[in-house]
Amino acid sequence: MKRSEALRSLSREHHQALSIGRDLRRADDPEPAIARFLEFWKREGALHFRIEEEVLLPCWALLGTVNAEAAARLAREHLELRSAVLRMTATPSLAAVQRLGEELVAHVRFEERELFPLIEADLGPAEQVRLAGAVAEAESAQ
Repeated sequence: MKRSEALRSLSREHHQALSIGRDLRRADDPEPAIARFLEFWKREGALHFRIEEEVLLPCWALLGTVNAEAAARLAREHLELRSAVLRMTATPSLAAVQRLGEELVAHVRFEERELFPLIEADLGPAEQVRLAGAVAEAESAQ
């Protein structure tokens, strides 16, 4: 699916998250799967979540008509996934690893299929340019 420039970088990062999520779902040994996930989380996942929470949603609220239900779902799922990250730093069970994979894939699909289309439909071209600038600035600050 073609994304607006405002959401393109975040959407690209979703491809990596989907790959990680699928690996977690299919894992038969939790150790290598969780090691790959935690590396992804440190390298880009945590920042990705922060940009969505601290830049994407506030800009959407400022520039358009934020969908409160979609925004609440994003926040709730981010909290659940952040909690799962903390659990994974302990000794994760295979079932917990596979469940994390299911949750991660479902979350990415929500953002790609529901949240991002809502934002793109709500924001006009000028607002999308402003959002793209804010996202790019947040990504380069790290």
